[in-house]
Amino acid sequence: MNGKERLRCILDGQIPDSPPHWELVFQIAKEAMGIDLDAIRQSFSGTETSRNELLQKKEIEVQHRLIGEYDWAAAPCYDPALTPLYQKEFGDKALIVGFDWGGVFWMPTGDNLMGFVERLYEDPEGLHAEARQKCEAAKQRLSRYADNGADFFVLAYDFGFNDAPFVSPDQFREFIAPYLAEVVQQAHALGKKALLHSDGCLTRILDQIHGAGLDGYQSVDPQGHMDIQEVRRLYPDWILMGNVACNMLQDTNEAKIRESVRYCMTHGGIGMPYIFSTSNCIFNGMPPESYRIMLDEYKRLCRKGA
Repeated sequence: MNGKERLRCILDGQIPDSPPHWELVFQIAKEAMGIDLDAIRQSFSGTETSRNELLQKKEIEVQHRLIGEYDWAAAPCYDPALTPLYQKEFGDKALIVGFDWGGVFWMPTGDNLMGFVERLYEDPEGLHAEARQKCEAAKQRLSRYADNGADFFVLAYDFGFNDAPFVSPDQFREFIAPYLAEVVQQAHALGKKALLHSDGCLTRILDQIHGAGLDGYQSVDPQGHMDIQEVRRLYPDWILMGNVACNMLQDTNEAKIRESVRYCMTHGGIGMPYIFSTSNCIFNGMPPESYRIMLDEYKRLCRKGA
C-alpha cells in the first residue's frame, strides 16, 4: 500500500498494513529541498501576479516532492479555490485535505485576549451571534471544498494553552461545542470526515470534543500534557494523529527523537486508527536531520510491525 491507500483505509474505518504519514504544514523547504518560498514572497522584482504564479509553481513542486520522497498521504490545501488544481496535480497520488480556521472561537491572540474574556461575562448574546456567523461561514467553506474535490477536512482550532483549555469546560460547552458539532455535521452531510487540529492541554474538554462527532484529533500535544496512550485508552476507535514531540525535533538528539517516535507508534499506533506525524507541523527552524531521523524510526517500526 502507498500513503494515499493507507490514509483512505483509515478514513473508511479500516486498519492498513502500517500507519500513513503526512504533516499539516511543511516550512523547511529551503533547508530540506533548496526551494526558498520566503524569498519569492518577499521579492520586489516582477509584478505581484508573476510572483504569485512563481510561488504557486514552487509550492506545487514542494508538494510533489513531499509525496514522492516522503510518501505523504495527503496534500494540504488551504484555499477552496485551489482544490481543483490540487486534485489535478496530486489526486492520483494523495488525498486532498481542505482546512478551516474560522468555524468556532478558539484561542485569541494576545492583543484580543482580554477583550474576549470581558465578552464572556458582559456580552454572551453578542458572542453567540458571532459564533453563529463563524459557524455558517465555515459550513459554506466546507461545501466549497467538497464541491471542488476535497477528500476530507481538518478543522484547525487551537483550544489549549500548555496547561489548560483557553476557556473553562462550562464556557466551552456554551460558546463552542454546539457550533463545533454543527461544523462536523456539515462535513458528514457532505460525505467527508473531519479531524480536529489543536495544540495544548485539552484534558478537561476532550469529552466534549469527542462528543462533537469529530472523526479524529491531531496534535495530541505532549508539551500540553496530552498522553497518546491515555487518549487511545479513552477513545480506542478515534483516529489519532501526531504526538511526536516537537520540542524533541528542535534539536537533533537522535535517541530522544527515536524514543518519542516509538512511544507514538506503540500507543497510537500500529494496528490502530493512527496517522503518523509531529505534534504540530514541520516548523521553521527544525533541522532537516531531525525530520529524517523521525521518519527513519517510523519506517523501521513499520517494517518491524511495531
